Amino acid sequence: MPCPFCAIGAGTTPAHVVHEGPGAIAFLDAFPVARPHVLVVPRAHAPTLVDLDDGAIDELFRTVKLVQQRVQAAFGPLGFNVGWNHGRAAGQHVDHLHVHVLPRYAAGGRGIQSLGSGGDRADLAGLAAALRAP
Repeated sequence: MPCPFCAIGAGTTPAHVVHEGPGAIAFLDAFPVARPHVLVVPRAHAPTLVDLDDGAIDELFRTVKLVQQRVQAAFGPLGFNVGWNHGRAAGQHVDHLHVHVLPRYAAGGRGIQSLGSGGDRADLAGLAAALRAP
């Protein structure tokens, strides 16, 4: 099945595009959970961030920043949730990396930490050591 985000980037599938650059495109999510809910996607097809060529990361995140600035200027949210779902187990439904920009208009958001199921604070040193290992 063709990638729907590649088709939007190629202009063959319509979308409400808010920014286009040579390496990334931003458009409104067709199933919004915020006003406005913007998706920022690299033009190069990559299922996840680790699959994206290092040279494409800069423009992707510059576009995320630009979108946040535009949403802030146009809608005046109090804050943002910005992130992506990496893999099916994390809720990724389209196999093309996409960053969600979600403005928030009320205080008291629980943040991304609310998605976790808890960790073991007693083993922070061991976790850090495992991540430093080659």
